[in-house]
Amino acid sequence: MLAVEKMVQPVSVASGGTVKILLNITNPFGTEIVVKVRDSNSVGGNIVDTVCQMATLSSGSGIAEYMDLQAVMPGNYTLGVIEMKYTDPVTGEVVVVKSTQDIVVEVTGDSGNVVSSSTQTIENCQFDDEESQEQEQCSQESQEEQEEQSLMDKLKEMMQEQQESREQQQEPSLQEQSQTEQKLSSARQNSAHDMNSVKQGLSEQAKVMQEQLEDELDSELSENKDFQEMQKDLEEKGYALDSKDVPSLKGNETNFTYDYKNDAGEKASISGNMKDGDVSDLKKMSPEDEMQLGSDLESDEEFQEIKEQLESQGYEMDKTEFDGLDSDNKTEFMSSFKKPDGKTANVTGSIKDGKPSDMAHLSDDDISNINDALEASEEYQEAVEEMESKNMSLPDNPTVNPIRNGKAEVSQGNITATVGVDGNETKVLDVNIDDGRTLVDKLKVPFLILLLFGLALSYYLYSKRKSIPSLDMGLAVPKRKKKIDPGKSALLKLRRAEKLFEEGKMKEAYTAVSSAVRYYYKHTLDHSAEKELTSTEAIRLLKEGDSSDVSKAKECFSLCDLVTFAKYKPNKKDFGKILVLGREIVG
Repeated sequence: MLAVEKMVQPVSVASGGTVKILLNITNPFGTEIVVKVRDSNSVGGNIVDTVCQMATLSSGSGIAEYMDLQAVMPGNYTLGVIEMKYTDPVTGEVVVVKSTQDIVVEVTGDSGNVVSSSTQTIENCQFDDEESQEQEQCSQESQEEQEEQSLMDKLKEMMQEQQESREQQQEPSLQEQSQTEQKLSSARQNSAHDMNSVKQGLSEQAKVMQEQLEDELDSELSENKDFQEMQKDLEEKGYALDSKDVPSLKGNETNFTYDYKNDAGEKASISGNMKDGDVSDLKKMSPEDEMQLGSDLESDEEFQEIKEQLESQGYEMDKTEFDGLDSDNKTEFMSSFKKPDGKTANVTGSIKDGKPSDMAHLSDDDISNINDALEASEEYQEAVEEMESKNMSLPDNPTVNPIRNGKAEVSQGNITATVGVDGNETKVLDVNIDDGRTLVDKLKVPFLILLLFGLALSYYLYSKRKSIPSLDMGLAVPKRKKKIDPGKSALLKLRRAEKLFEEGKMKEAYTAVSSAVRYYYKHTLDHSAEKELTSTEAIRLLKEGDSSDVSKAKECFSLCDLVTFAKYKPNKKDFGKILVLGREIVG
């Protein structure tokens, strides 16, 4: 199918300024497609209402300039949904596609600076719905059938007349055929020329947009202190800028990489994200950085202990990957190990200022030992039987999280367990069941008992009060506020997210993890917040409080946000990582 999304530059403009609306279009059919467009755009009081407009889209993907609107009145304006109607060249069916992203334009300033607003209507075709078009097509086919029947009645007469005049008309007919072929050939050439012109125009527009994007990024980076420090470090090590990878904007956002090279051909890089003109998540990595980080890791006692334990089980270290040093001189790492029989193991953690921390590990043998311990645990098997007796389905295999400080969290549907791991010795420490009952269900019996006790106590106090003179001391009884345990509530939300992932609702699971972390920060960072915090607000509050969780929160939110991109496929590895990060954050 065709795909179309709106984009704007800039997203914020002063009253009296101009907003440029762009279209990011993908035509996958390998040929030009004629479309009918229906749309409505209003920015600051100026309105362009497109009832129906014909357009031709060349094959491929590109960004095209659509229209310019002058902003008039201050405020926030959401652009309308654009619709494109076309005939699928493969199936012949009529298809309507729409944009899906909401684009908001902010107009600031004083409305008194602008004279007037305007409304423009574009209508050079008819945007019929599919039903009326099908009825029109059926009516046309019926009319053609009647005309065909009428022609059949005259067929014999026409054939006889044609036979008599065939010899006389042969030469003129050939001439007319030749003229028709010449006209068709000329029309094809003109059409091909027009197609090439449109394609060239889109290509030039995309090139201009890309140059503008790179210029804007260069301008932002020239004023970014963290980027300048990272680039200075690389230049002092003999690296010079070699190339830039700046993909086109997707929802006003792009992930970029600046590649550097030294005289020996060694490569380094600085990567980051730019959204709405703001640069964030800068990370630097060079061969010298990797060598130093590898040395820091190899000299760490905890890492050496884990490594020796894995080597004793027959694993050999394969490689260590670092995701880049951020502005706080911190990076995440993963060391992978392999066995000759194909089994694998991983050690993950972070390194800040040369000191490794937050280390966790998990091997295929660990998973096997943990599963054996669960099968041998009477408490765990009783929990499984209880769930099965209530017809509550459980996944075939438990989900095992990485081992941290000698313990691993395990979940299987509504059952969670804590397992202690010491080398090859594994023991189930704790088992919990979420039987699906709500808090109200669980409190019904205790509540009824408490209610009866309260009524009896009230009656007793009331009867005693009659014999005691009343005293008005003017004292107000303070109201008790409901106490919230944000960590416990957030952990429950994370368990719910894990259950959603196991049920195949992967995007909902990613969103639930992000919601749990933001809920935790709402109640621990901003007690006055009346509504849910956004991830951006949570990061800001963490930075203001000089929290050590900034990098964890950034990584967690970044992985969760990946589900909004059509090309990203949720996977068990990424989800396991954000689940671990979420649990570390909420304690």
